[in-house]
Amino acid sequence: MYVAKHGRDFAFPDYAPNYPPSPPYRIEHLSLILKVFVYDKKIEGVAKISAVARREVRSIEFDAVDMTIRSVRLDGSEAKYIYDGKKLSVLLPEKTKIGSRLTVEIEYSAYPKKGLYFILPKKKGEYPQVWSQGEAEDNRYWIPLYDYPNMKFTCDLTIYAPKELTVFANGKLEEVREENEWRVWRWVMDKPITSYLIAIAIGAFDIKEEAVDDLKLIYAVPKGRGDDIDRSFSMTPDMIKFFEEYIGVKYPWANYKQVCVNEFIAGGMENTTLTILTDRTLHDEKAHMEFESEPLVSHELAHQWFGDLVTTKDWGNIWLNESFATYLEALYMRHCKGEERFVYELITFLDRYLQEYSSRYSRPIVTRVYKYPTEVFDAHSYPKGALVLHTLSNIIGEDKFREVLRRFLEKYAYSCADTEDLRKVIEEVIGEDFEWFFDQYVYNAGHPELTVKYSYDAEKKMLVLSIKQTQKEDCWDVYRLPIEVLVETKKGRKTESFWLTQKEQTFYIPLDEPPEFVCVDPKFKVLAVIKEEEELEQLIRKLRCEYVYCKVRAIRSLSKKISDKAVEALKNKLLDTAEYWGVRYEAAKALGAIGTEKAKQALIEALDKVKNPRVRRGIAEALGNFRGEDVGEALARILQNEDEGYYVRAAAAHSIGKTKWEKAMKILKKIKDKPSHNDVITIGAIRGLAELGTDEAFKIIVEYTKEDKPTFVRMEAIRAVARFNEKREAREIIEHAIRDENVRIRSAAIIAMRETLDPRYIPLLQKLIETELHDGLIRAARETIRKIQRFTEKGTEYRMLREEIEKIREEHRRLIDQISRLETKIG
Repeated sequence: MYVAKHGRDFAFPDYAPNYPPSPPYRIEHLSLILKVFVYDKKIEGVAKISAVARREVRSIEFDAVDMTIRSVRLDGSEAKYIYDGKKLSVLLPEKTKIGSRLTVEIEYSAYPKKGLYFILPKKKGEYPQVWSQGEAEDNRYWIPLYDYPNMKFTCDLTIYAPKELTVFANGKLEEVREENEWRVWRWVMDKPITSYLIAIAIGAFDIKEEAVDDLKLIYAVPKGRGDDIDRSFSMTPDMIKFFEEYIGVKYPWANYKQVCVNEFIAGGMENTTLTILTDRTLHDEKAHMEFESEPLVSHELAHQWFGDLVTTKDWGNIWLNESFATYLEALYMRHCKGEERFVYELITFLDRYLQEYSSRYSRPIVTRVYKYPTEVFDAHSYPKGALVLHTLSNIIGEDKFREVLRRFLEKYAYSCADTEDLRKVIEEVIGEDFEWFFDQYVYNAGHPELTVKYSYDAEKKMLVLSIKQTQKEDCWDVYRLPIEVLVETKKGRKTESFWLTQKEQTFYIPLDEPPEFVCVDPKFKVLAVIKEEEELEQLIRKLRCEYVYCKVRAIRSLSKKISDKAVEALKNKLLDTAEYWGVRYEAAKALGAIGTEKAKQALIEALDKVKNPRVRRGIAEALGNFRGEDVGEALARILQNEDEGYYVRAAAAHSIGKTKWEKAMKILKKIKDKPSHNDVITIGAIRGLAELGTDEAFKIIVEYTKEDKPTFVRMEAIRAVARFNEKREAREIIEHAIRDENVRIRSAAIIAMRETLDPRYIPLLQKLIETELHDGLIRAARETIRKIQRFTEKGTEYRMLREEIEKIREEHRRLIDQISRLETKIG
């Protein structure tokens, strides 16, 4: 592991390297009995931990936050202990020898502030829910245990819950019985798992069961949502078969349960045998045209191998969980939706990573320098890491890549691993050193950026191709990577392959005639940002290329060309029904970026011809870049058409506000409460109202910040209020939201503060940092303070520069006056 490029802006000054703990014991089994007092948001439990000493010790320590410890027993006898509110140290009567077995029984109660969440009904007829979210280190808030990923053990959970509710947990259901006012559920996990993957989900559910061979599958959704199960989960059997075949390892657990819950704080969580997902993935038939659950469902399922069967040893290596699940998600989309969809997924992965890289920070994928584990769950660990795996697959070949997956899982099954373990497996499979790959892509920050120029030498019948690595200083200096080059002429095409090993290289490709176009890495085989310096005609011709990646890059380049010919080419691509929808969507967005009258007319005309709702959404988004009654009327037709997709209308609502059309307010008021999937039309209307920026718009938005509104609607309204930051009421709403008990609302308040860049919020953000329990919000608050401070400093610099310029101008005026007076005297 060689680190030369640490990146920028990820680590704050107080950060230090993190190393995994090495406890003097190993847990073999956890037996938990838990009573859940749903409406009191309280638990009472007994945790019985069986452990083996790894070293000679006089005490053993467990993670246990904000609990009331009622008693501690060691091997059946009362034990002395020390508890500081975070750690429970059990004192041993004598020094314990290596290999000695210990049984610690902890009786406790708690009102969990994290880890276990109580979602109580807001309306009559609704049922309560209780669900856990242990990753990264939050299960310590409701179970006293060793709460770090580098130890695995078996467990059984006996959960007491109200009789009207169902309880799901890891493993197999061994018993359900009634005891007084309780229904008691006993779940047994007979294979070792790590602490953060222990989970429960309690609620009233509609449940469906099926099987893949002998594997039992269970789908549970909030009561009343049973009709939506198939749209979200029907592909699960196919996913399991695909992953088993692709990875070469059978699904490793006794069953697989997927449970949707309300207000889940993540998209999904891959608890072993029990994936908990947001209910927002459930959708009706109309939403199904624009919305799909397969990416989320396949991602969480892939974790049952990568993350659960083999688990990262520490958080700095979390890409071993998240990058693999993200890449396997994309591979499944290739399996079920085709190669074009797969490549478009890779493009979105690159976009997401570059957004984080350009607007927030850069860091090595594997890093020890962080303060909170959740900080490394970002676009570097998910999409960038997935693209690194894709690059690896293309370098060593997909068959060998699959062999790597199989061997890695078999070697470290039911245990933990780190990146060096993976690298050694790769080297075993391919028979050569691969440190260079990990050094440039995994252990160092950044990514390659390739600037491509080419010319044709007619006399020598040779294409001269120059590729220069132009990545920034926070990136690896010179990357080593293979590159394919597609060259198309009027007579045909050819593909050449090269290895980049230098900062700047020139390649010569024999060619009988000038190229129609050239495309570097046409199939998207490597992680790199490619900038081909091409003229308008070359870009237009490249739209004929069969590869999605080439076409998307050409379209994005054409979006910067203010040209009627560019508009015509993009319009034709937008209207081409044989083209992949993602390419057509990109064409619509490019027309919006060009922004000319002809581009506007092309988009309006396309609304009468384009049927695909995803492409129509792109048109609706693009029209927000224009003004005029014709644009307003086109968007109004979308909003007033009940047959339009939810997301198309949401985009139109946002765009009509951007147009500032005189009738926009009336239309937005009319559609703002239209029922839609996940309230997306209401959210679009709030965005549109914020764009209008009027006092009337502000008053409407304020109503959606109230506590009786759905969480995601409130979040959008709080962000929208930031557009009116000059109003005292707006600031008061944001300040109130930062203290809300809902973590998502606090997050929205931080985003709103960041968007205002108002230094008056810094004291509130600093106070939140001191009191906040959720690590992700602490990180967000610190980044927001830094951004505000940098903006303020720049503002000061700009003011000083303006003052200096004004001084120079004043001095210039004095000189002119002096010269004038001197000329008068001479005259």
